[in-house]
Amino acid sequence: MTDEVDDSAALSGVVTLIIKAGLASLYLGALVFLAGWSYADRYFAELGLNLAAIDGLDTSTYSGFALWVFRDGVLTIFAFAAAIGVGLFLANRSLGMRGSPVLLLVASVLALLMLVGAAQIGAVRAGQQVPDLFEKNYQNFVRIRVVAREDSPLNDVFVARGNLGNSTCLRKVFMDRRNLYAYAGYMSTKAPRQPIMIMPLSEVALIETVSNQALCTP
Repeated sequence: MTDEVDDSAALSGVVTLIIKAGLASLYLGALVFLAGWSYADRYFAELGLNLAAIDGLDTSTYSGFALWVFRDGVLTIFAFAAAIGVGLFLANRSLGMRGSPVLLLVASVLALLMLVGAAQIGAVRAGQQVPDLFEKNYQNFVRIRVVAREDSPLNDVFVARGNLGNSTCLRKVFMDRRNLYAYAGYMSTKAPRQPIMIMPLSEVALIETVSNQALCTP
């Protein structure tokens, strides 16, 4: 009978540990998602685009954006790790000690603050990075040549805009499942930001990357 009780207690302990590990993983995932989502939202807003209109962003994409958030923020990562450790410790103490509502409240508030902090850090990182991308000769926006389909109205637009169909100065900003987002070109990092051209991929026959990344205009 004693052995059965011991086995039951051991199994219960394992199940409890798995549940706690799962909750911790979900919480960490929420932190990463919020950091990535807020980064993406601010990043596209800085470029004059609406995140809701971008087609093709999913959870894995936001996780990738989160890596951009934390890539250069070593101290931020350590701060988050320390805060998470304190939060988990307090949560474990409060859940393991009946009659400790104060600890549970503190842990809940700390967890909420970390979620808010993750979202804020993502937005701040994007706000700092976008101007930096422009100051570095637009190297992150690769030069491309876009060829429209023969019967596409894009051909008329390209001609009206200075024969963009033959230009290799277009700068690719982003591409989702439906559209290509690009700048017409730049001659100076100090030039005002141009409006982004949004070209439906259904109207495009070819997108060709250009090895020369020097600044230029059509």
